[in-house]
Amino acid sequence: MFLAWSLIFSFVTLDDAARFHERGGLLLAATFDLVSLPGMRARDTGEIITWSMVALGLLAPLLWSSHQSRPRQQGLGSVFLLLFACLVGFAVVVDMLHFLTGSKLVGYAEDGGEMLSIAVACCCAFILYRGLGRDADLQALDPSLPFSKRT
Repeated sequence: MFLAWSLIFSFVTLDDAARFHERGGLLLAATFDLVSLPGMRARDTGEIITWSMVALGLLAPLLWSSHQSRPRQQGLGSVFLLLFACLVGFAVVVDMLHFLTGSKLVGYAEDGGEMLSIAVACCCAFILYRGLGRDADLQALDPSLPFSKRT
């Protein structure tokens, strides 16, 4: 499951650097003469379609691996799901608000929120890598155990 999450976050990083979904959105808008959704441009519609197609490809390994994982791993995976949902919220919702308002402050919130979501995800991955992912150490995070029993 963690490998699947690393694929997702790696693609997000590559997409941010190479602007895949922006290029795909422009290509789809020009090729298929896409209509613009209310409050959006045709290229925005193409960007959403591009990301949706990529998401379907990345979602399959995540769902399969999550189904095969133990409950504790699934719980840790839900942390990455929450962080990815925050990232998508800033990248889609706040981005659309930025386009509609043209406000620099909203633009800063969009970019800052995306960077913060990715940074926290990296920190969580590093913490798991450093040992909190082992079963013995997960007892320290179990709220049902009294403090004297936690390792």
